[in-house]
Amino acid sequence: MVVERSGIRSVAKLPKEVKAGDLLASRAISLTPSRERCVERFNLDMGMKPRIGCLTTHEVREHQEPFEDLLATIDEELDYIWLPLSSVNFSASFSNMAGTIVYYRSDHQSGNHVETERAGTLWAEGIAGTNGVGTCVIERRPTEVFQAEHFFRDFAAMSCVAAPVLSADAEMTGVLNFCTADPNLREDLFIMVSGLVRKTADRLNNHLFRRQYRDNTLLKARSEAGPILLALNDSAEVTGANQLARRWLNLEEGPLKPELLGTLLEVEQPSQADMHKNGMLVMRHRNGETVFKITRDRRSLSSSCVDRTARLRGTPSPASTRHKVADPLSVDEVLGDDPRVAKQRHLLSRISGSRLPILILGETGCGKDALARALHLEGTRRDRPFASFNCAAVPETLIDSELFGYTAGAFTGARREGNVGRLIEADGGTLFLDEIGDMPFALQTRLLRVLESGEVSPLGSGKTSIIDVQVIAATNQDLKTRVAEGQFRADLYYRIAGVVINLLPLRDRQDAVPLFEAMLKRLSDGRQVTLSAPAVEAMRRHPWPGNVREMKFTLQRALQLCVGDVILPADLMIEEIGAADRASSSTTETSDQRPTARAARALSERAAIVEAMRKSGGDASRTAAMLDVSRATLYRKLKQHHLRR
Repeated sequence: MVVERSGIRSVAKLPKEVKAGDLLASRAISLTPSRERCVERFNLDMGMKPRIGCLTTHEVREHQEPFEDLLATIDEELDYIWLPLSSVNFSASFSNMAGTIVYYRSDHQSGNHVETERAGTLWAEGIAGTNGVGTCVIERRPTEVFQAEHFFRDFAAMSCVAAPVLSADAEMTGVLNFCTADPNLREDLFIMVSGLVRKTADRLNNHLFRRQYRDNTLLKARSEAGPILLALNDSAEVTGANQLARRWLNLEEGPLKPELLGTLLEVEQPSQADMHKNGMLVMRHRNGETVFKITRDRRSLSSSCVDRTARLRGTPSPASTRHKVADPLSVDEVLGDDPRVAKQRHLLSRISGSRLPILILGETGCGKDALARALHLEGTRRDRPFASFNCAAVPETLIDSELFGYTAGAFTGARREGNVGRLIEADGGTLFLDEIGDMPFALQTRLLRVLESGEVSPLGSGKTSIIDVQVIAATNQDLKTRVAEGQFRADLYYRIAGVVINLLPLRDRQDAVPLFEAMLKRLSDGRQVTLSAPAVEAMRRHPWPGNVREMKFTLQRALQLCVGDVILPADLMIEEIGAADRASSSTTETSDQRPTARAARALSERAAIVEAMRKSGGDASRTAAMLDVSRATLYRKLKQHHLRR
């Protein structure tokens, strides 16, 4: 069936006798029940003016709170498909089961942005008629609505594709929706995006399942529709199953009553030896023979500590959730095999277990946050909390309250239950201060006082808490230069720079090719996908202004786009930095003089900003998000590098 295609190129696989229009016609029939509901149940008239309600900013935040962890995962999932998605003028959103959009991502420069589609707007079928979000909520299945298939004529230029987002127990929790207002959208392109949204939703649902059951033994079997996932407890009882597994075993949605795998399959229960033999399990049952791959997350205990920390302070903020990863890297995996990092690896092994503060330096995307998490997981505090705080991702006015915490009613807009703050959250464990170079000078003084005394006083509270934290800080800036310029406190610098680790940019790493291959294997989820020799060469030549983060998203996107099991250069969609920018950058150094390390960093930073601005069409918010900095930092960098939007 064409709608089950997984890649954006899959339209090329359509049989000649099957036309996109035929698919649209057959799908229009499936929308008939929705149109009938609009008339008979909701008393709507397709000629009337639809009134799409919108929540206030405060109400939107309240609706987002139960989903903040999920929204961070959705945002990351969309990162590596955003380029092809936005290039064909589609936006993306996530809505709750009331049909209210609680997450929205769009390119406002495209000219196809819909004013009525934004965070806080309500798209329930009883209000907006037949549409992707509202109809998907009611029918609980992937839904495609192409232009005039919308019930209201005012939405006839819109096209949307929606798919259910499921909890780990296969219960529908919301809707992932791709939408465009392009009246000239081709039907074949719409069919391609349909496959992309289904694939993205499936990946998201399976990611949520793996995260929920990371402490269990996981069984994975392949099917044409996707992976069949089962979670087993220590007694070899099935405690969780993803949607495909439930269909396969004829199980309903919701929490499962633990039951032996053999009982579910109506066969003899496999022994423990069978369960762990060669990491594979072959089950012969009434439906034939199924081969499972057996996996277990070796860092499940430490991951659980992160979740316990999150529950301590309530729903985490986007600034903290961006650092949550399902399968963190080890220190050796982050540092790689470049001979120049051997001394740093030895140094980190010697200080393991000490309370020495660590400062990690490196360009954007080099893996500073990954190294911080790896150091925590491999240290003596691995069973204690890991709390991260991005000093550049939180507005300056909120840094104080988010880092130091506050009591109930401490200020207007404060949460009723208050906020313990990252410092108290990290007590006994590790506090990771990312982008510390962007911390406002006034707050640096307060942070220094806390780090030296170990005493924290939340806003609005007269009580003082004594904390014990291991501090790991990171920045892409030259802190010594900022100290000399009076923008960073010298005493704070020496307080956090007990050990300084410099991460190499990807373009300078001698182990870049093995790193490409290792990352591809990590992302391929069991698929035997390889890089073609031309693709490896293209990646080797690419300057990687976004470093490892850019490389990761490039490979994730290529896995979606490639046809077959070999990634070609076209699948990478790598674009070289423009000739004009190279010419501009070259003026900062002469042909017979090698640049200093500081100049090289400046050149790389400038190139990354130019590339991000080009890709975002000059949009400051999107550029800042791509570079993982705040807009205030972006504006300062634009001025520093003599760049204009």
